[in-house]
Amino acid sequence: MSKTTRRTFLAGAAAAVPVVATAANAPLQSGNSAAIKTCPRATDGKNASRFPQVLVQDQFKQKSWFYENLIADKLVLVSFTSVRGEDYYPVISNLVKVKEIIEDRIGEVGKDVHMYTVTTDPRRDTPEALRALADKHGADWPFLTGAPEDIREIMASFNARGSLYGLTWIGNEKTGRWTKKPSQLQPLFIAEPVARLATGKLHRPFLVDMHSV
Repeated sequence: MSKTTRRTFLAGAAAAVPVVATAANAPLQSGNSAAIKTCPRATDGKNASRFPQVLVQDQFKQKSWFYENLIADKLVLVSFTSVRGEDYYPVISNLVKVKEIIEDRIGEVGKDVHMYTVTTDPRRDTPEALRALADKHGADWPFLTGAPEDIREIMASFNARGSLYGLTWIGNEKTGRWTKKPSQLQPLFIAEPVARLATGKLHRPFLVDMHSV
């Protein structure tokens, strides 16, 4: 490479650096920018270093940053399934019952508590397919898909492996505390950690008197 060509190359590379450096603060509508994809982690939040900064979209094609928009500073339940997986290890109908208990005894889902189901099969599970799955069970929380490599990063952050993953993670990113429960567990015992991890008026040490169960 000649000296002139090398200087031209280095000057161009140096000019590109500020674009990448500011990627973390770019607005959501710039989500298709390749520069943003070079910033793999969010910068703020109790577990920001754990979760990938990737774009996901729900069954209505609404796009969001997975951590910054959906997880950070929220009380959440994150479950995993797929359209085909529901034939072998169904979890959605059980999680619908969990939602009913949460709304009856803790708070409003979508406002006080946030539920998300992430597909383990993003190549097949389009937003339309996930919408049909959600509608079939009367599940009205976000069902998330995205680029296969981005979904793999999300699954890895929850130690999820394979097309069937039977755990639901419950976390409060205001405090940074997380736990997990089998997704087919009796609904009350999935909802109860939500109440225990909640803070303020939502907090409940128990949802029922265990002596009467």
